[in-house]
Amino acid sequence: MLKKKFASFFVLAALFSVVLGAQETKSITTEIQGIVPLIFSLNTDMTDVETVDLVNADSAYLGKVVVYTNSRGIWTIVIKSTNLGKLKGLSVGNPDVYPYIFAFGGVEDIDLGNPFKITYSTLLAKTTVEYPISIRYKKLEELEDPVRPDTYSDIVTITVTVS
Repeated sequence: MLKKKFASFFVLAALFSVVLGAQETKSITTEIQGIVPLIFSLNTDMTDVETVDLVNADSAYLGKVVVYTNSRGIWTIVIKSTNLGKLKGLSVGNPDVYPYIFAFGGVEDIDLGNPFKITYSTLLAKTTVEYPISIRYKKLEELEDPVRPDTYSDIVTITVTVS
């Protein structure tokens, strides 16, 4: 009886190996990729022209700049003033200027007589930072050098570079 079971086992094993040997296997392989580009955005809630009250106020909140990037690195921020940190009279022949002091983020007392440059290091990817912007100035009555009636203007450019 034991011999019959043993023999049956060998026969089954032999048939099983023949059946398995007759199988054919095929496969395909694919690589899945996803590309994450550098994302960098610079936004603001400021309008193209921010009008400030030079008669009744001595400061003005202009808005904020929002910077976002998904990479680690260094942000270089450069702020330039067309009129070197002064509001200039727009009427032809008006040489008057109205000085102001700029504030960006946590940096107060920025004199835009020269370009202002600041560098930040971002240690974390997916970083959003908001920089509030304001100016301070003397009220019209407090100016040492009076200015004539006119519209006074300056153009400030904020450039952010991520590297």
